[in-house]
Amino acid sequence: MPPKRRTSAPKSPPAEEPTAARNSESELFVGQGNNEHDESEETTSYVLFYNTTFSAHRVSPLYLGNEPLTEGRLRILSQRLRDRLVGDVVRGVEVRLISDGEGSVLARAGSLEKVEMEWVSVASVLALSRSNLEALSKGGNVENLREKKALHITLRYELAFCTALLLPSFGRGAEKRPEAEKTKFTIGVNSGGDEMDWEPTDGQTQFLDLPLMLMRMPPPLKAVVADFLATTFDCRVSPMRLGTRSLIGSWESWIQSAGVPTEGPLAKDMVLTLGFHVPTPESDSKEDSEDHTLGLKTIDIIIPGTELSKFVSAGQHLSSQPQPPLTDWGWESDLKKRRELAGRLYEEGWDWRADKKQPFTEALGAYMSEHLAVNLFHPGVRVVKIACGGFSMSESRLKVFAPVDSQDGESGVAKHKSAVLELLGALVEKSRVLMLGG
Repeated sequence: MPPKRRTSAPKSPPAEEPTAARNSESELFVGQGNNEHDESEETTSYVLFYNTTFSAHRVSPLYLGNEPLTEGRLRILSQRLRDRLVGDVVRGVEVRLISDGEGSVLARAGSLEKVEMEWVSVASVLALSRSNLEALSKGGNVENLREKKALHITLRYELAFCTALLLPSFGRGAEKRPEAEKTKFTIGVNSGGDEMDWEPTDGQTQFLDLPLMLMRMPPPLKAVVADFLATTFDCRVSPMRLGTRSLIGSWESWIQSAGVPTEGPLAKDMVLTLGFHVPTPESDSKEDSEDHTLGLKTIDIIIPGTELSKFVSAGQHLSSQPQPPLTDWGWESDLKKRRELAGRLYEEGWDWRADKKQPFTEALGAYMSEHLAVNLFHPGVRVVKIACGGFSMSESRLKVFAPVDSQDGESGVAKHKSAVLELLGALVEKSRVLMLGG
């Protein structure tokens, strides 16, 4: 009797790769999770903004020409961007033109699956409900926010995807660009020099103003995407530095908009990181220059969430009291010396303190001077990072935390989103000023 053939056990389906493992491939990528989103679904509702670390960039107005950025043109531009990212195809194998140094980040991401460029609603990006929009419109914070659109660029890989978000201006009158007038340029010192007249084009529809771009991708991809935008739309893309003035202003504005909860999940500690600029002395000795580099680089100041409101109250009390005479250190009234001590960097040096009231910062400066003998407002002292329950911001990065349910209920979430909108609006206006000024 012939032996019976052994039947093999049915193969079990392969275990699905854990989401956490795919998300942790690299902190530069935004994990796709379990990729349950169907290709037929609209991707406008799937824009990762909260709890995502972005790098900030400023963009000059995009030149569109006679054709606006319609869905068809965006589809063509997406294909061109994909061709640039892929590079070339040799015998059916993709040969990339991008090399990220170590070659590990992009290699672990897998092959490029899809590139998308689409318009998304700012309200959907910030997860603003209808009640939130009505409250914001009544408060006068924004104008026609429902009609505000942002340009969303997505690079989908096998294990992760990268994203870039170009935001418009949120404030009133943002769409009303100044009317172009005939401008006369004079060449030469004397009034009788050569003159050149410049006639602008009729209308401003050929230009699109999206001054702030938030990017979440590795540096090699950032360079490719920035170069693609610059060559396609004849614009300039440059990193945006957030100095002490922007960091302190964002924190003080957040306090006014969202408040400082003393209990509940929103009552989190505030971390302020201080950096120092020490001018390098002129010395020919190599040993002296090496010894000079030693010293403190940063100091982290952690303030408990329950104490934040006390600092705000103390700062408001200090602003109402007569200020003592300033100690003459030689740079108090010398703007040139102050900028030299600040490293000649924009937004450093604390010479802008008198422009706007900042109660929390004034109270913190008084506390550090009294208990730590540290002059917070010395031109060489700068703020390099601020992290709180609502956001984390450093010199070139921004991360906004998603609102959580609190004891205040819907009103607390509405305040949080209103503060987020004001934070982004201030960054957009800053990018426009920097682009015009430099």
